[in-house]
Amino acid sequence: MDAPFSLFDLTGRVALVTGASRGIGRAIAEGFARAGAAVVVAARDGARLDEVARGIASAGGRAEPVAFDLADPATHESAVRTALDAFGRLDVLVNNAGLLRPHRIERISPDELDLLHRTNTAGPLLLARAALPHLAASGRGVVVNVTAVAGHAPMEGLGAYAASKAALLSLTRTMAKEWTPRGVRVNALTPGSVATDMILPRDADERARFRAEMGARNLFGRVAEPDEMVGPALFLASDASSYMTGQVLVVDGGLLA
Repeated sequence: MDAPFSLFDLTGRVALVTGASRGIGRAIAEGFARAGAAVVVAARDGARLDEVARGIASAGGRAEPVAFDLADPATHESAVRTALDAFGRLDVLVNNAGLLRPHRIERISPDELDLLHRTNTAGPLLLARAALPHLAASGRGVVVNVTAVAGHAPMEGLGAYAASKAALLSLTRTMAKEWTPRGVRVNALTPGSVATDMILPRDADERARFRAEMGARNLFGRVAEPDEMVGPALFLASDASSYMTGQVLVVDGGLLA
């Protein structure tokens, strides 16, 4: 690659992407592989992970799947170890996996509240902590925490989810303060409404109506597609953002403008 495009080149780097079996995580994993990275794809859905890894390999990339549950810290070390065993290093962690449970605040159960916290807040922190020594050893380690616009502007019915993502935004800044001196940059990517299975209704008519309603809230008049998060994620993971840490990159179609 010739400059300035070489700034986005991930050749020689290893990225661990969680929630990589579908949606934003899958798009980021495939995009990073196209940019030259070896990718560890992690998620709970093993069958889909194998499909993603095969697709990356068939396109000439390198990928290794690992079964993983962000809410279960016992699986965190195995995900990190997979990267080390398969590719010998770890340079980038994309904390993309998350859980959306719409509830009015007065109706959410303690168990559901705990699960949201373990998945969306504690999980990314504990996984990043497990990866930290290896990210620091790489000399150019990066953590990208995927948050949500609800963490900036809570929506009715998403109070507990919004709180878990707002906490991750705060943790991102704290991680940056503590880890950047160790050679690990930490930033957040905040998508707006993205057309993924996590948010789209199953019924085709309801999906079309949902797309229209959610799209009307931003300046483009449509929801984003997962591939539209690849460029921003690549920017945060690459040397293109080498002097950027503790920041939040909002990609929401102008929703918060």
